[in-house]
Amino acid sequence: MIATPTSLLAAQLTSMAPDHRLRNAAIRILLFLVTFAGLCSGAFGQKLNVGIQVLPGAPGRLLIQVSGPPQSTWSFSDSYAGVLGLGNRIRGFQAFDSDEREVAVRKIAPGEFASAEPGVKFKYEIELAPPARSSDAALISWLDSERGVLLLSDLLPALKVARTANAKVKVSAQFALPAGWTSYSPEAQGDQGQIETTDIERTAIAVGKKLHRSTRTIVNKTFALVTDEGWAFADDDALDTVADVLKVHSELGQLPCESPALILLPLPQASSANKWSAQTRGCTVTLLMGKLPSKVSALSQLGLALTHELFHLWVPNGLALGGDYDWFYEGFTMYEAARAAMRLDLLTFQQLLNAIADAHDGSSGANAQDLSLIEASKQRWTGGSSSVYSKAMVVAFLYDLNLRYQTKGKRSLDYVYRKIFREHLGKPNSSTTESDGNGVVVAGLREELSTPEFVDHFVIARSVIDLSKELVPFGLHVEKPALRTHIYVNEQLTGRQRDLLRQLGYNEPRPR
Repeated sequence: MIATPTSLLAAQLTSMAPDHRLRNAAIRILLFLVTFAGLCSGAFGQKLNVGIQVLPGAPGRLLIQVSGPPQSTWSFSDSYAGVLGLGNRIRGFQAFDSDEREVAVRKIAPGEFASAEPGVKFKYEIELAPPARSSDAALISWLDSERGVLLLSDLLPALKVARTANAKVKVSAQFALPAGWTSYSPEAQGDQGQIETTDIERTAIAVGKKLHRSTRTIVNKTFALVTDEGWAFADDDALDTVADVLKVHSELGQLPCESPALILLPLPQASSANKWSAQTRGCTVTLLMGKLPSKVSALSQLGLALTHELFHLWVPNGLALGGDYDWFYEGFTMYEAARAAMRLDLLTFQQLLNAIADAHDGSSGANAQDLSLIEASKQRWTGGSSSVYSKAMVVAFLYDLNLRYQTKGKRSLDYVYRKIFREHLGKPNSSTTESDGNGVVVAGLREELSTPEFVDHFVIARSVIDLSKELVPFGLHVEKPALRTHIYVNEQLTGRQRDLLRQLGYNEPRPR
């Protein structure tokens, strides 16, 4: 996600840091070499021992050495969330057999390697210069001379899991960092520069010169903030903002994370101070922001970003749902985040209407208009994700209006969220499997409306939203004098319309 606080639509679109340090560089390098040199007793089981070294004098470059089960093919991710060419970052890939002899490896394609003989160890360098676009900064691994974010999912090749029920690969990673650097990974266990995890997709690791960690109990959970210096606000101010947002979202359902965390770092690229990029993996939010000089502006930007990203701790990360239902967990979340921002006085009601109007304009792309929300979600990285999410935000607004109007304020979109959380919160275990996200959400939305065809028309079918027509019953009208759409409240409202809009935060202007 990348954003500017001046536009809510843009705002929505887009290893515990040890308090101690390794005593000196020699110890760090020794631990790193020991990790790579010895195959543990489970090396031919489902375990990888990984050494990750930041190469001296070359920020943005890692040496990675791995030992584990024998394999003869290695496949690294070449794209993620629309970021292409990741396989080209791999350099000097080598593999070795159990006798430490190098086996011949051929490069099949960027990030794709194969050998005639199996190898149990392999090593390579990976270049991690920050991505050119600030919008991609939270999506992939990067490293500069001051700090970085490392994602095991794009640093390691795809892990091959044995065909047994619930089998997982355990990754034990040892870091060799420059003098004075520390690392932190909320999703992984370990210390002394080492982490262990069985889910590399959820593991984000912050590394840097000036990292520090603060914690606070928020909604009965220990929340960790990992950041560095130079912000216009103090750590306590940031944690106050986190607490405010989590308390609002917790009204929809209990926070499913035991150890939620926020990695908050500056954007690595030169960009406008009001830009930000974010991603939520597991129970960890990674948020990269420009540094606004004003404390008030900086905290407002932080709050707007977190109303969206922290909600992902619930949806989709806390749900036992699968499939491509991004239209809901991104697009509907944009609307839910806007409602939370209003409650926190980060947005006014008119700014909410402006955001809906911007989203409507942003959904005018061919991908959103020619496909249903469900179809467009499946093609979000090839056809443009922003138009899909924008259209879904508008649909969420219309759904909420319709449900509140039909039930005279007794039900709202919030009620649907509570029901989904109640019935599907929690990751699947040995006795359960993921339910289809589209099926669950569509059924939940249909069930509450007296006109279930609304969901069929706007979610399942290929439809174009006539915003002016859809808003007429609720006392709102649409104007488009030029390129941008505007939504306004009618001067004359019925009592029922007035009650509805007040529920959403509308305050009538005082008579002059």
